[in-house]
Amino acid sequence: MKTKFENIVASCQVRFDHGDPGIWKHSDFVELSVQILRETKVSISTNTLKRIFGKIAVDAYYIPQQATIQALEKYGQNLAIAEVPESEELTVAKTEVKSTKRSQAYKFVIPIALIAVVAIGIYSFFRADNSPEYNLRFVDMEGLLPATAFFEYEVPESKDSVFLDFGDKTELVYVQAGKVHLSHSYLFPGVFTVTLGHRTKKLKSINVYVRSDNWIGLGYRQGGELPKNYYEFVASKTGKDSLFHISNAQLRAKGIDTSGLVYTRLCNFTPLAYQHENFIFEATFKNKVDEKGIYCKSTQFQVSGMNNRIRFRLATPGCSNRISNLISEQSYLGTRVNLSRFTLDLSKWTNVKMINHNHKVSLFVNNKLLYSGSYREPIGAIKGVFLEFEGTAFVKSCQLRTEDGKILYSF
Repeated sequence: MKTKFENIVASCQVRFDHGDPGIWKHSDFVELSVQILRETKVSISTNTLKRIFGKIAVDAYYIPQQATIQALEKYGQNLAIAEVPESEELTVAKTEVKSTKRSQAYKFVIPIALIAVVAIGIYSFFRADNSPEYNLRFVDMEGLLPATAFFEYEVPESKDSVFLDFGDKTELVYVQAGKVHLSHSYLFPGVFTVTLGHRTKKLKSINVYVRSDNWIGLGYRQGGELPKNYYEFVASKTGKDSLFHISNAQLRAKGIDTSGLVYTRLCNFTPLAYQHENFIFEATFKNKVDEKGIYCKSTQFQVSGMNNRIRFRLATPGCSNRISNLISEQSYLGTRVNLSRFTLDLSKWTNVKMINHNHKVSLFVNNKLLYSGSYREPIGAIKGVFLEFEGTAFVKSCQLRTEDGKILYSF
């Protein structure tokens, strides 16, 4: 079926004779749509034609509706029969006559063509406005870690598969056409971008806020994209040094196998009255040394806004390829750029200070400026912060405050 469809598309391309579809403009697709409608009495939208001829990305196994295929097949089969070459003398004589007739005909053809193009444009505009809509809406939230979010979506009939991505690294959920209610459980707090779309194209997206209402400690074992269980720990300072620390013994007591890679996190996603995105984030911590020979350790810290986030990761020397930094719409991956300046001995006490002022971010590590840069897209009102460690760690302090010193979160 796929091979036959590709042959049909190829015959249509030859029939249309506008060159490589990769360089076709919108007007070319409008013209092709009109030609097909005129010959087959079947209307194929310009967007569908763009999908068929590779202008709009689709799944590898995309095939349009049967009626569309039949119309394309009929159009492609009506290839003009090649004319038999005439003698050179006859051709020259006829050319002189034809040139006169063409010049007269063009006086009428050009205005008619212009009127047709304008009419097609108007038709396409109103047809696009009346095309089916993709909608996604957050309805309600129930519970507090785990929290169940309720959504409502509307998807038109389509041959393209549509999925929901809940933004927490769980598997994509295939959705059916129609107006449908759906729920999803979140296991940890944060701001999650829920997206309705194809595998390669986003159609609609909204952000969902899952709160914590206090500082909490989390521990989990890395397993696939999303761990099956998150274990909560009391987020308080203990011991003579007044430090926050989750030990391997505490992790094992919760049933977490510490022989493999585990993560611990200190976070706070309590709702704030503060509606701006300027802030000063500061924390002091150190990773616990693991006596296992050659290994990588890392620490990441993030300030989450309702629209986006700012996140930095520090790693031990030799492990910069594991670093991924996000500053709103910008991303820096250690696998693609040299981020070796973000590596240091994390077994020693480390102080980080991140200042965000009018979309310009400055990061200081142990009083040394490590990064300074601007971003364009607002992160929105601040919704929470976290510190996360590979393995276990010790935290002296973690604080988020306004530029004038007002405390937003303080541990």
